[in-house]
Amino acid sequence: MLRLIHQHSQPTVLASVVLTLALVSDSVLYLLLPLYFEDFGLTLIWVGILLSANRFVRLLINPWLLPWFERFGPRASMVQAVGLAATASLAFLMLASPWVLLLARLLWGMAYALMRLGCLHYATHHPERRMANLGWYTSLQEVGPLLVLLVTPWLVHYIAIEAVLVLASTLCLLALWPALALPRAQSDPQAPTRARFPWPNAWHRLTFVLCLLFDGVWTVVLAPLLVVAGWSTAAALAMTAWLLLAKRLFNLLVGVVSIRVNPWVPERLWLGISLVLMLVSGGLMALTEVLWASVFAIAGHGLFMILVPKRLADEALSDGSRHHSLNGFTFWRDLAAAVGALLASLLLAGAWTPMFYGLLTGLVVLMLLSARYGVTSSTSN
Repeated sequence: MLRLIHQHSQPTVLASVVLTLALVSDSVLYLLLPLYFEDFGLTLIWVGILLSANRFVRLLINPWLLPWFERFGPRASMVQAVGLAATASLAFLMLASPWVLLLARLLWGMAYALMRLGCLHYATHHPERRMANLGWYTSLQEVGPLLVLLVTPWLVHYIAIEAVLVLASTLCLLALWPALALPRAQSDPQAPTRARFPWPNAWHRLTFVLCLLFDGVWTVVLAPLLVVAGWSTAAALAMTAWLLLAKRLFNLLVGVVSIRVNPWVPERLWLGISLVLMLVSGGLMALTEVLWASVFAIAGHGLFMILVPKRLADEALSDGSRHHSLNGFTFWRDLAAAVGALLASLLLAGAWTPMFYGLLTGLVVLMLLSARYGVTSSTSN
């Protein structure tokens, strides 16, 4: 099967398959824990702790992530990540104590950070194949979560919760095969760079604000804002589910298109289009036009998240600076998602969501104007 794929895309495909297989073990928890937490021996407060722990540990370990990755190399790091992810998945299958499950979520956060960095490394390694490889990465990473959305309700209804956990753990263990099939480093691992905080460049700052608006906060406030707009609770939940599914499907479509035809040329134009779409979305959110705002946000954010890693890799002057810039991109995206999830409840409680979107959309406009009608970044060293 790999023979049908371009030689310089094969490592990206293998790494992305590793990620999407392992992602199933994470995605099922977001469906099962909020509804069946008592079956896991948990209280509702533990659900929030467990589902957020993996994000926060990624932020804490980030300064040491790149030195670890460079010390062991991408292949060994991916194999290690599969081991951590499988251990985390099996802990939930054994229904261990909450503290053991918390440790498992911390291990999963470490595993995901390594896998994501490995995927970005392989996807941006060959300059002439970066857009196609980012397409492979973007599309394949959505397959696992989409499988969860389709299969989990059926398995829970007709078999048992344990069947879902067994499937997730099995897929996680199977991820070891593509991880071991990754190419070995052609040279000995280089001495790693020292641990350092990923200070943001212009692209990272823009990524943080836009992911705060259209990932962290948007995901949480979507259903409540629809209810405020007059939707019934059932209808709001159904529409939210459809929009979240549409977001994943759009990302998958963007990835598939990038593999085959790469229409995102000139990239600067498409980046401008993605920013305009998100600015329109931010304005509509400020006016509480939530449904149309979500449509523009899905399209704009999806384009932005595949084009920016390509731009960061192109601007890097060496492999070290490329790794550091991409690691910074993932850090500021994670921070935005974590902060946004916490901030969203405060915004909803104070009915401040429209004002928040209005102010931060204005901030994005100022950031763009200060960059003279575009975003420039000096490469991180």
